Amino acid sequence: MDILAIVLVIIGLSGLIASLVPTHQICNIPDHQHNGWLVLISMIVMFIFGYLGFLWSLFTHETDTLDLIIAIIFCGGGGFVYLVTKMSRETIFKLKQTIREKHYQAHHDPLTDLPNRNQFYEDIDKLIANEGQMFSCLMMDLDDFKMINDTFGHAQGDHVLQVVAERIIEVMPQGAIAARLGGDELALVLPCTLAEDAVTVARVIQSELLKEISCESHCLTIGVSIGIAQYPKDGDSRKSIMKSADIAMYHAKKNDEHYQIYATHLI
Repeated sequence: MDILAIVLVIIGLSGLIASLVPTHQICNIPDHQHNGWLVLISMIVMFIFGYLGFLWSLFTHETDTLDLIIAIIFCGGGGFVYLVTKMSRETIFKLKQTIREKHYQAHHDPLTDLPNRNQFYEDIDKLIANEGQMFSCLMMDLDDFKMINDTFGHAQGDHVLQVVAERIIEVMPQGAIAARLGGDELALVLPCTLAEDAVTVARVIQSELLKEISCESHCLTIGVSIGIAQYPKDGDSRKSIMKSADIAMYHAKKNDEHYQIYATHLI
């Protein structure tokens, strides 16, 4: 009976000690309510000392039926705490992962995996909120993309958009923010960049997109018209800076130019 009671208490004690790991991991989750779990850790530590005290008492006197019953309770209690903390950790982690996935899906284009219009708006608003943060906004529209959809079908048109997005990501500078706003309309923000310097990026993008893209049994090249505007010179809000870049982009498309820096005479 003595050995059985000791083994049962040791099993329960092991469960308590093991439960410290998932509880500590839960406490380290960012933006999570930690107070209750910190209290639980404190209680588990107190239970551990209580188990050790009872275990020491089993070594110092002959075990009776009551001691065995208490040992069984201690064994079950330690196992229960471990299971609850382990399952809680897994549930919280899954919920956090689901939230991250939902947030990503809500802020990214499912076809190109680029940030979508909502995310792009948020990113520009953050830059504007940072006083003195100058940036260039590039609005891009693919040339004759409707003809690709009409000729090869929407599936191939989607493939072209995916290739275009991949190429833009490959050549855009570090810290730049790219997005698909809808259809064949893309955008790029270059923090701390003058409009004149953004021309270099526009040229690199155009050069990259002019490389052949396989489309069914054909190889095609696709052009892009790019409008460039600089914050706060060409607009002091998200709406105005994007409008200025849009005006420049439409001017470039209308005049068969590869890119156009915004100027007031374009209005």
